[in-house]
Amino acid sequence: MISRIKNIYAEFQSRRGGIINNDSASVSSAPGTNEEPTTVEIIDTNPPSEFGLVDKQRHFGILRYTVTNRFRKLLLIALVNLVVVFAALIIFVFFLILHLNKKHEDIHISSTSHNHLETTTTSTPTTSAQTTKTDTTSHSYSCVTTTELFDNTAAKSVDDTGCSPNQKSTFFFAYSYDLTIDQVLNTWQSISNNSNFFFEKYALGIFDMMNSNNNITFSTFDSRDSFCGIYDTLLSGLPNSTESLKDPSEGGGVLSIIDIFFFEDITHCGATLFIITKRLPTDTSISELVSMLQKYHTYVTFVVSNNSFGGLSPESLYRLASETNGLCIFTDDDRIQETPTWLPSIWPSYLVYSFNANVTNSGSVTLPIFNSPLVGCYYICMTLQDHGSLDTFRMVKLTWYNAKSSKSGYFEETVESHADYGNTTYVKKGPYTLDAVPYNMTLGFEYSDDKIKILQIRIYSVSAVDFWVPYNN
Repeated sequence: MISRIKNIYAEFQSRRGGIINNDSASVSSAPGTNEEPTTVEIIDTNPPSEFGLVDKQRHFGILRYTVTNRFRKLLLIALVNLVVVFAALIIFVFFLILHLNKKHEDIHISSTSHNHLETTTTSTPTTSAQTTKTDTTSHSYSCVTTTELFDNTAAKSVDDTGCSPNQKSTFFFAYSYDLTIDQVLNTWQSISNNSNFFFEKYALGIFDMMNSNNNITFSTFDSRDSFCGIYDTLLSGLPNSTESLKDPSEGGGVLSIIDIFFFEDITHCGATLFIITKRLPTDTSISELVSMLQKYHTYVTFVVSNNSFGGLSPESLYRLASETNGLCIFTDDDRIQETPTWLPSIWPSYLVYSFNANVTNSGSVTLPIFNSPLVGCYYICMTLQDHGSLDTFRMVKLTWYNAKSSKSGYFEETVESHADYGNTTYVKKGPYTLDAVPYNMTLGFEYSDDKIKILQIRIYSVSAVDFWVPYNN
């Protein structure tokens, strides 16, 4: 029985990994004594592994893949960070170089900057001690390099009156402080997009400003040698409501800023003046300005808000433009910025025909003959009313005719076709290709009232000419 139990136990131990040696594990006692079996348990010091061979291979394979994948992700993240830092460094260096170049370009030894003071009791500016207005803000602006089309061989003095239309001169941009920042900046941007930059000097005037400490109105004037140079000056003098005139009935200084222009040490002959205003003058005396503009063959273009402050009538501005071969346009505030795209007078192009036609109600009138100076392209521009808003206009039709010219033609403008201009009292047509022949000119018109209106009719040549058009006063 005991032997059987031993066998069973040994078999059990063998299944657990132990080995029992029956011969060495038991000791026979002397005959006649009770046997106490002695059992020796042999423990395997090398237990079976937790994983088999296949499991080990699978486990360490997964572990190696996980570590490798995470290492690759870390490398990718580090590489992306390096690229971002490197790109940021390049951008920083680029703008730093651009900024330094811009600072050098904006230094013009010959530039001038003046402030002009005028009291509220008179419209004639009293020139104070000249002070320099410095702009400390850095700005970026893109300028276009263009080919010279003007004759610059003849040296001109500031007071020269014998200049030619194809010689370089001054571009003067002036604006009322009653306008908004957007109106000024967008108009300037429109000028830059449409101007050919064929000017010798660029000037900026600001009027209808008030010193809140002493209630004195004043204007500023600045001139530079480049279009880009004047841009920073414009940014430093944008409209500020705290310095604008508070009384809506107070007259504006739009006429005074022209007077200031002729006192400055810049080229006046053949200059182009582009002035936008929201305040009308109360002064109606323009005879001296007419003489000055005619003397120097200076063209002025006024763009006047239909919602103006100040004087009750824009007549003085319209007459000044009419008597000096200029233009006076009335438009809504949101259209002011678009006007440079409609004006060959500031691109520049070359005036070859100018006439102020008196019309009333409906009918037609024969205009002076247009002697086309050369074969080429021409723009035909005209005002539709001598005041804003566009209320009585119905239709105009301008015809040019020569029996020997196949380029004879006409254009017609109606209320419906004028929709693209909105409430603007002006229209531009062309370019038309014309022959170098005299054309008979006829104007048909229709208005809803009997009041006499003066319409400014101007023709501009794309190609340069060497003569000034006579004045039609």
